[in-house]
Formats: sequence, structure tokens, C-alpha cells
Amino acid sequence: MNYTQKFATCKTIPHNFNKLSHEKKKEESSASSSSGVALLVNKEVDDRVNKYEHIFKKHNRKFIAQYALAYGNLEKNPLEKRRLKKHLFEAEFKLKEKNDSILKKINISLCNCGTKPHFNNIENKVEFVETETSRRLKGLQSCGNSASCTVCAPKLSMIRGNQLSELITTGKDYNRSYIMVVPTIPHIPLESLDITLNQVGDMSSFIFVQPEFRKFKKLTECRFVHGGLEVMVSFKNGLIDWHPHKNYLLDFDITIYEIKKLLGLDSDLELAMYISRMFTTLGQRYLDKNKIDKKLLEPYFETIGSRTIVKAGVAATLEFDNKYISKWGLASEMTASIYKNGIFDGHFEDGEFKKSFHPFSLLDFIDEKNLETSESFKYQSIMAFKEFVLAMKGKKWFYFARGAVDYYYDEYDIDIKFKPDQEELETLEDNGDVFATLTFKEWLYFKPNSRKVGIALSMPTREDILKYVYSEIEKNKKEVENELLKKQKQKKYYRTKK
Repeated sequence: MNYTQKFATCKTIPHNFNKLSHEKKKEESSASSSSGVALLVNKEVDDRVNKYEHIFKKHNRKFIAQYALAYGNLEKNPLEKRRLKKHLFEAEFKLKEKNDSILKKINISLCNCGTKPHFNNIENKVEFVETETSRRLKGLQSCGNSASCTVCAPKLSMIRGNQLSELITTGKDYNRSYIMVVPTIPHIPLESLDITLNQVGDMSSFIFVQPEFRKFKKLTECRFVHGGLEVMVSFKNGLIDWHPHKNYLLDFDITIYEIKKLLGLDSDLELAMYISRMFTTLGQRYLDKNKIDKKLLEPYFETIGSRTIVKAGVAATLEFDNKYISKWGLASEMTASIYKNGIFDGHFEDGEFKKSFHPFSLLDFIDEKNLETSESFKYQSIMAFKEFVLAMKGKKWFYFARGAVDYYYDEYDIDIKFKPDQEELETLEDNGDVFATLTFKEWLYFKPNSRKVGIALSMPTREDILKYVYSEIEKNKKEVENELLKKQKQKKYYRTKK
């Protein structure tokens, strides 16, 4: 995290967060929806803003993400490499080269996302689809990278949230109950996110094999653990401060009332405190055993308005309270961290933002049109976003425990089709009306990139969209044809040469 040292004195500068501020309202407006199908669209739409403004924001963020991941790539600059090599240890330099290579591959997949037809699109056509609350493109490949792609992440959030909501709804019908626990570990300034994330994961694995948890699991008939990974970020003393944690949903064969009776507890708050204390104690045992100099927050009660909750190093939340924090239910809480920008209200005090937010919001600082943040702070945000993408590579941001889906199928005949992220996206069939169809050749003439797609889909009417798309097609047609002809000549030349 050398970039944080370089800008250790850099203070954040107030930013115009008018667009971000309505995220909290989105969360609240979705609270009334109990339908898993409506999970995504309800969180995307705010009546106070333009109906499709969120579409442009998503695609524009993706465009900025592509820039951020490409920023400072040294692969084609040998002079810069030699200069840096004098200042970096050999191991550090090799790591930087490796990270640059990984970021380049991720960026290539990000740039290809939404530009080519997916494997099920036999007719090679691109369709514009519209519902009452959203617009999408159908028939194109998706990269499936939930850490870097601001277009794929909301779709994955919808899919996983719907699947988990379906499972929880069925479970409740058969008197099952659910409790969410959230293990987290304090982040030390200048410690890399990857180190902290691995500690959180290892600590969780340690907790679930301890005798105390095994005894609790057997006594309370806790069958499965469903997992999720969440990373938030804030600024502390002018430095990036990460807040990674895991979300685990404990799944019980019995009701909350029966769990309390077995444990000799009277109230729901006592149960939440009991679980938080057990998990926090076991988590601290992991830290002490591995000589990690960190302390988990001891459990305590905190009253917020008319509600009292338990806060701790490992907090516990009971499923009965569907108004918990996010105000939209546990299924969304487990899967929709991308929408938690509502926690970030832009509060600025003593030269710092006081709230945490999803790393995608770093892209709003990086935006070249943002004239209210300094260049040094933009640099810090770029490096932080890259660190987030690297740290999340290969990490599962949500998963069902082994055997969980099969158990629900055997017991309750509920058949959840759970596929890998990219396959889920490529086979996703969007509901709504198809109002325009392009051949793939026309799509190439459009010269699509994330920003242009965002502009098209966020226009007020279908007529405006078609006018913009076909004007771009006409403008670019000759240029694209010349490019294709040039490529064909190059291929022909190499074949002849061979």
C-alpha cells in the first residue's frame, strides 16, 4: 500500500454526492417488496430522479473502471520499468509485474463484456428490452466480474438475492428460522486488503470447527451455513481504510422460540447477544493463536431510535426482524452489498468523510468530470480500486453451503438452479418488451462501449434511443468497414507468408 504512504497527508475534498445520496432512499423504497423477482429493479429506481438515470451511472462507472484498471500499466514502457526497479526490491517488482498482468486480463474481459454475442445467441442479434423500471440489452456476453464490472454486479445481486429469497421463504413456510452472523477483523492502516480478507476467511473457518460451535450447532439443529463476502471502504486520517467482513446465514430446523428455549434464554436480544459473544470469543481465540495483534470489539447493546441491537466483533441478527439495517430483508442483506452506498451520506468533518461506502463509489472520485477532488486524491482512489479488484480475484462473494440446495429439493421439492456467475449471466433471460433488434454487424457499426450504451439506454423515450443508435451506426459504418477490411487483408497476408 505504498500509495497510501505517498499521500499520507492527502485529505479528502468534499464531492458533489447528489446522485449518490438517493441510494439510501432506494433501499427504503424496496423494503415494502417481499417479491424476490422485484429485488433488483426496486433498488435501482428512485422516483425523485430521472426514471433511467441509474442506467447511465452504472455504465459510466464501468467506463471509469476500465480507465482505472489500465492506469499506470508499465508493460510497454521499459524505461519506466528500469527507473522503478532502482526503487523497488526484486520481490516487490515481480509482484507489481504480476499484478499489472492480472489487472490487464481483468480489464480485457471488462472491455469485451457487452460487445460480443453469448454462446446461446445463435442468431447473433442484439435486442433492446424494456420493463416498467429498467432497460437492458439481451444476447451479449457478460464478464461476470462482480468486483470490477458495475453492470454485471447488479444482475448477479438480483439473481443471488432471488435464489436466497426463494429458499428463505420456503423455509419459513416449514417453520425453519435464520440468524445472520457477521465476522469482521479490524483493518490496520497500510495493511493490504488481501491480508485482512484472508484473515477474515481463516477466522470464520476456525470458528466453525471449534467444539463450542459444534455443540451449539447440534443442540439447536443448525444445518447449513450460507456465506457472503462484503468489503466497504472509508477514509481515516487521509488514508484508505478497508472494512471487510463475511456474512453467514445460519439455517435452523426449528423456530427462534424453540432455539431460545433450548438455550435457556428469554428474549430475542439475549439470543443475539449469546451468539455474538460466542462467535466473538472464538474469533479472538483465532487471532491470539496465530499471534495477530488485533482485538475484536466486545459485544454490547446499542439503542438506535426505538430499536436496540447488538454490536460486536461478530454481530448476530435474527431473521424475524426484516427491518434490519438495510430495511429490505436478510436475502438482500446477504447478496446486495453493491447497493449499500446509502450508508455513505457524504458527511464531511475535520477533512474526512465519516461514513463507509462500497468501493464502486471510488469510481465517482476518479471521474475526470469530478472537479471537486484533487489529482492526488484521484490517484489514491485509483490505487485503492485496483487493490480491491486484485484482492477479490478468486473470492466467492456469495455461495450456498455444500448440500444446502439439494436438501431443500429433497425436503420441500424446491428446485433452485444455481450456476456459476458467468453462466448465470449468459443464460439470463430478461423479462420485458423487445422494442428494437440489431444484427451483430449493426452492433459493430454502433462501436459500442460502456459509456455509449449507458447514454442510449438512459434516454427519455424509445424513439430517442433508436435515433441515437442509428445515427451512430451511420456515422461509424464506413470507418468500421475499413477496419474490418484491413484486418482481412492482414490475415490474408499472413496466410500467404506461411
